[in-house]
Amino acid sequence: MSADADEVWNRACDPYAPVTHAGDAALAAVLLCHGMAMNGGLLHAVEGLEPEQRTAAAAGFRLFGLDAAADAVEDVARQAADLPADDLDAAERLEAEANRRYDAALPAWDETVEQAFREHLRAHPEAYAPLDG
Repeated sequence: MSADADEVWNRACDPYAPVTHAGDAALAAVLLCHGMAMNGGLLHAVEGLEPEQRTAAAAGFRLFGLDAAADAVEDVARQAADLPADDLDAAERLEAEANRRYDAALPAWDETVEQAFREHLRAHPEAYAPLDG
């Protein structure tokens, strides 16, 4: 990743950084969702995110051309909302399917997200706040 891309990425990881541009907002939302999915699976991520965070993550994945990841986030969130609270077998099946879909959408996980971000930054630098210094 270029030095500028590193700085934009690091800024997106800072929960206290002001977000003034669409690219920065998309990257921050994607990284939050992706981090949670890498930690506990996609079902864990969609259940742990607030609805507006899920919406922002799906929109961010789409902005970066990662439509299959966005679809997985949206579909799993819908299915999770419909799960009966006492049906552990259904929850386990959804968890396995969610992880399979997410892995297929982002085959190289972090590298897939990073590559999509770098391509977007290169094509649309105006979507990101200028770097200080």
